[in-house]
Amino acid sequence: MQFIRPLILPMAEGSAKNNYGELEEQDIEELKGLAGATENYGNFYGQNVFVASGGVLLIIGVLKELGFNVEALAVAKASIPIAVIAVIVSAVQFLYYDKKLIRKKKMA
Repeated sequence: MQFIRPLILPMAEGSAKNNYGELEEQDIEELKGLAGATENYGNFYGQNVFVASGGVLLIIGVLKELGFNVEALAVAKASIPIAVIAVIVSAVQFLYYDKKLIRKKKMA
């Protein structure tokens, strides 16, 4: 959680408090989980879009060792659809959580 705890999580908590008022402990814990999930999505699915990332270099090294002629740019291009899907899935997850908080605050 290199950027999540010191940077993203405080902004998310501040935004949620600004929009919904004081949050319960369970809401804050769920927000922490969503923030951590965001970093995992980016690290796991998005890192291979960068041509010089360790994952891309590992893939190229293994494939070249097996006799395939693969370039880093080709691996990065092949990773783009999965990165886009990860962004869409995370956006849906965040919208769902936002709607959940709206319903919860209306009931209170």
